[in-house]
Amino acid sequence: MHRRKRKKLLPRILVLATLAIGIYAFAVLAIGDGIHTLVGATTPSVNGSSRASAGTSANTSSADNTAPAGLPPFTGQMRTTDLTDTRYLKLVNRELPVRSPVDSSHLVPVWPDIAARTTYVTVHERIIEALRALFVAARNADFRSLFIASGYRSREEQAELYANAANRDYVMPPGHSEHQLGLAVDILSGDGSNNMRGSAEAQWLAENAAQFGFILRYPYGRQDITGAPYEPWHFRYVGRVHAWYMGQRDFVLEEYIAYLQTEGGFRTQFSGRTYYVLYQRPENGMILVPEDLDFWVSSANTGGYVVTAWR
Repeated sequence: MHRRKRKKLLPRILVLATLAIGIYAFAVLAIGDGIHTLVGATTPSVNGSSRASAGTSANTSSADNTAPAGLPPFTGQMRTTDLTDTRYLKLVNRELPVRSPVDSSHLVPVWPDIAARTTYVTVHERIIEALRALFVAARNADFRSLFIASGYRSREEQAELYANAANRDYVMPPGHSEHQLGLAVDILSGDGSNNMRGSAEAQWLAENAAQFGFILRYPYGRQDITGAPYEPWHFRYVGRVHAWYMGQRDFVLEEYIAYLQTEGGFRTQFSGRTYYVLYQRPENGMILVPEDLDFWVSSANTGGYVVTAWR
């Protein structure tokens, strides 16, 4: 009697054991997939790009989810109304306006330290040292006839220039000119009667301006992206690391901002320092900044801000 019961119970025990092993294996795989999702997957950011999540639990902070792989977490917070906007990477073109004027108290004359068309040519004070260094280097390279034909322009000046332009392809509408930022300059040579095309001066500037933080804003063959034809005289300050990085990848400013929006940012070595560049859109009027690194912030004019930090 007892032996018969054993024979009936044995198959049932085997079935239950098999089910238990299967359930255990499924649970292990599910847990493993969950850990992979939290550690190795990418988390969509508020601007649509993918950011690597640094957390190992579902309670990761927004700082952990903002910095792309290779960047340290930016754990400080700053209100956009409190930050000093350098505007170095502010994208201005035919579609994106300047939006807010420059405080005239921050404009400084370039003359007499730098040759200029008139003594009234001014630029933003933040770029005057870089501009001086660029012209010193030009003189050392035996390009002594260079001068600044135009720097900062008010909206009224831009409107007059646009109204009187023989070819408006070369003149942005009022409110859409980088000159209104005080960060762009037109550099000519000699008596200014030539447009710099094909000149040794233009070639030298295009090859060396990035060392001082300037980019050739409207290079040849990029009109479909920039909205402006080739202007070998027009240079825009963006900061040295950004000018260098754009040169490495042959980006115009439109392409660079699009790249930052897509990638979220990057880390790079430049001039003996490690730089961390992060693009982000504000959340509740706040952006994340590093607490232990020097940094500056620029609006991108695309709804986001670029934080540039270094050590």
